[in-house]
Amino acid sequence: MESDVTQTLGELERKLKELERELESVGRAGETDTQEAARPPGWAAAPPPPPPEVPAPPPAGVTPFTAQWHGSGPPPGAPVSAAPPPPPPPPAYNGAPPAVPVPPPAAVWSPAVPATPPPAAGLHHQLDELLAFRERLVRSTNELVDELSRVLADLGADVAGPGTFAAPAPPSPPPGPDEVVFHGPVTIEAGHFADLATLAAFEQAVARSHGVTEVAVRALDAGRATIDLTLGEPVPLGLALRQTVPVPFALAVAGERLVHITLAPAGPPG
Repeated sequence: MESDVTQTLGELERKLKELERELESVGRAGETDTQEAARPPGWAAAPPPPPPEVPAPPPAGVTPFTAQWHGSGPPPGAPVSAAPPPPPPPPAYNGAPPAVPVPPPAAVWSPAVPATPPPAAGLHHQLDELLAFRERLVRSTNELVDELSRVLADLGADVAGPGTFAAPAPPSPPPGPDEVVFHGPVTIEAGHFADLATLAAFEQAVARSHGVTEVAVRALDAGRATIDLTLGEPVPLGLALRQTVPVPFALAVAGERLVHITLAPAGPPG
């Protein structure tokens, strides 16, 4: 048993030395490549080390045999260790809580927005010039419209609207005496009445006129009578009286509530 262990240890030591030689040869090969690049022309490179021995493959038709150990202890020839390696010491506690690894934040996709190129300085300058020209044009137009309106006002024209002008309307003629509208209490001074019968007929005709609600003879002096009447609505009194009074007469407006009526003289009896 002791000879087997010694043989196994020797075999492992030999394999370790072969592995060290292979690693050294690989390191020399890398250094050789770097040195070859830095060496001047004409420098003779050292021959590469021999390749490691590779076991020959088994002959055709022969299945390689792999031994497996099914015992409870280590396989024969395995190195025996006196004791398992001690566990690593725990990290020193410095009073701070252990660092918890924080996962990196998830990448958030956002659509790429194309950057708008800044406008050129020339465009700003042209825009400022156009705005200034527009302000000057509006100011000049307003001044021309004001001047034209003033001239038309001096000439007596009436401005009907912006850009549209209407000719002045002809003045309407003043209403005649018969067309003057009266409302409420009105006093009529009428004459000449030859007798009371003519006055009574005139009073009845006034009472039948449109809009008259009350009528009364207040006085009679030298053939002229003063008659008070009341109009229940606005009425052109002269036109209303000509439709009911059978005698021709002349009417004159003497005030807001006073009317003078002169009856035509009666013709000679037939």
